[in-house]
Amino acid sequence: MIDMKNNKKKTRRSSSKKKSHAGLIVFSVLLVLLIGAYGAAGFYFSRHFLPGTSLNNTDVSLMSLDEAKDRLLESSRSYKLTLVEQDYYQETINGTDVGLDAVVSDGFYKLLDMQSGMEWIVNLFRDKNYTLEEGTITYKYDEDMLEEAIDSLECVDPQYPIEAKDAEIVLMDGMFMVVPESIGNTAHREDLEEKIKDAIVAQEATLNLLQEGLYDTPKVYADDEDIVAKKAICDEIVNMTVKLEFGMREELIDIQNIAGWISTEKNSSGEYVLKVNDSKVKEYVKGLAETYDTYQKPKAFNSHSGNVVEITTGDYGWKMDQEKAVEKLKKIVLGKKSVEVNLTDGSEDSIEWWERMAVGYDSNGNDYYGTTYAEVSIAEQHMWMYQDGQVVLETDVVTGNPNLGNDTPVGAFKIRYHQQNAILRGPGYATPVAYWMVFADDVGFHDATWQPYFGGTLYYSNGSHGCVNMPLDQAAKLFDLVYDGMPVFVY
Repeated sequence: MIDMKNNKKKTRRSSSKKKSHAGLIVFSVLLVLLIGAYGAAGFYFSRHFLPGTSLNNTDVSLMSLDEAKDRLLESSRSYKLTLVEQDYYQETINGTDVGLDAVVSDGFYKLLDMQSGMEWIVNLFRDKNYTLEEGTITYKYDEDMLEEAIDSLECVDPQYPIEAKDAEIVLMDGMFMVVPESIGNTAHREDLEEKIKDAIVAQEATLNLLQEGLYDTPKVYADDEDIVAKKAICDEIVNMTVKLEFGMREELIDIQNIAGWISTEKNSSGEYVLKVNDSKVKEYVKGLAETYDTYQKPKAFNSHSGNVVEITTGDYGWKMDQEKAVEKLKKIVLGKKSVEVNLTDGSEDSIEWWERMAVGYDSNGNDYYGTTYAEVSIAEQHMWMYQDGQVVLETDVVTGNPNLGNDTPVGAFKIRYHQQNAILRGPGYATPVAYWMVFADDVGFHDATWQPYFGGTLYYSNGSHGCVNMPLDQAAKLFDLVYDGMPVFVY
């Protein structure tokens, strides 16, 4: 009798063994195929570049060495270099413009070794953007063509050249402003050429001239701490004025003038302070002197007859002490405060500005001789003394003997000093006088009791050594009326 139950169990075991054996065979076949495929891929990639591979930025994915070489050489022939210039302006240099060509070395054919053929699966996920070692591919260009291409660039020979300028402080509309720096738009020719050659050899796509520092650049920028500190110093005097009064006239020195005189410098503590330029102030003071000095300049004198007499000689007039004036103006500016200075009021401060002084200025800025002065007419042998515009003394006189070369000097003068009981000395004489009033070199008014009379033509025969001889009583009166500095006009 057959045991059906046991037969079923044996059948199931046999079927299970068959399935297991079949699965093993399938796995083995798949494994062999996989290994074969991996090996085949490894073999393929030992002769071809992996996907995503680039050489010198040229895609050579799945290419053989020969194909990659052709692609690289083709790329060099279509190569162009873009020059990025100021304001994003661009120029290009094409490979054909410079006769560009490329040659591969024997080392090129070893490039696939870096893929390690059988490790291709690992290399597949690595960065494969390679830069070829120097000499692997040699790029050549025609030197003359390159020179010509560079010379034609706008950045080398711009139509409107701009020089690099530092940021600077300027006065604009009465305010100090910082004018920003500017970068030159002409590239350094030699440096640019070297950078272009390097870029071509490296097959770079762009060359940024600003980033490479190929333009002239300023040394001072608007946001520099130093220029900010300097502006702060200048702002302290922006509203400053100096008023110089010359009688009825005045000179106003405002920030327009002062800005041209000043600069800033660091002191011993490293802080910026105001500095005044001597030469600039000297130039200004020289202009003042040319305008307001009247010494040795023609003077219009209203004579007793009502006629205007032009006097061109004499030492009466204003002459500025330019050296002292420069120092005074510098001191005022460094004080940083607005001031008014009356230069012709005879005050102690005003006197220090002048080498010579007159009585004052009239409304036209000319010598003002006031209403108190002496007048001498040689032709009339007469003199007049005016006080407050009125004649308070007049008398005949005897002036210098012209026949002996002792003419009384003509011109506009002033009383230098006056004294009593003086002795007048000269070659061969020593003459005592009671009243002596000097207005020129060793020439003055004095009493002359030895004269037989005064006026007329006596001076031709018995004239003085140059002085103005007067009767004793008139000399005494004149002595009481004159003051040192009083104008004297002789004509």
